[in-house]
Amino acid sequence: MNKAEFQKRYGNTIRKPKLSLLLGEARAPLEAAKLAVQWRFLPRKNVGQGQTILLLPGFGSGPAAMSLIKRYMESLGYNAVHWSAGFNHGEVGKLLPQVIDDIKRLSEEAQSPIKLLGWSLGGYLAREAAREVQQNVSRIVTIGSPVVGGPKYTAVRGLYDLKGTDVESIENSTLKRFEQPIVCPIVALYCKKDSIVSWQACIDRFSPNVEHIEIQTPHLSMGISTEVMDLLPYALGTPLK
Repeated sequence: MNKAEFQKRYGNTIRKPKLSLLLGEARAPLEAAKLAVQWRFLPRKNVGQGQTILLLPGFGSGPAAMSLIKRYMESLGYNAVHWSAGFNHGEVGKLLPQVIDDIKRLSEEAQSPIKLLGWSLGGYLAREAAREVQQNVSRIVTIGSPVVGGPKYTAVRGLYDLKGTDVESIENSTLKRFEQPIVCPIVALYCKKDSIVSWQACIDRFSPNVEHIEIQTPHLSMGISTEVMDLLPYALGTPLK
């Protein structure tokens, strides 16, 4: 995909998230308390039936950030597995081969394609890895993940600029990868109050089998959100009802 096609589909509406949205991230303790109260009342049903899900954390975090999602997925009968990369340091070129290796290994162990569930940059990595090993992936769920632009439309762009990283080059290489479409179903959860990733950058206007679901949970609370937990079985293709 070239820049002209990008402009045609996205226009000039994508910007870094407004600083004022950071106030909404203060909800994280409240979201955690809400989930603690409602945890025992979350639906429990063996919809997973042993299906494998690879969990990918966001930039600046590790497997612990996905621990509650993992716990809930396991209670629904999934084989939820943390990625092997540990801390997500944001260096996509180093992380992507590790994700691909995880997918291949888990798919071989399951003797079937697996599902990928990524938060923020973890969702981006899930998508890009799936392009390389499509036969090993049956479904992708992203939560607050940038689809276009790489770090360009995120609150951490400044960190990349300080390191001398050419974010324009990253955006161009990301757009070029759309020439190899992701064919499996994708469900993308996004929040218009996201202060870390521009919600417009979470919208995929190119993949043939994508569904977008707007949520109210801000970025830093997405891994501890009752709203997200409720949506995940549906997003994974195994609704509870």
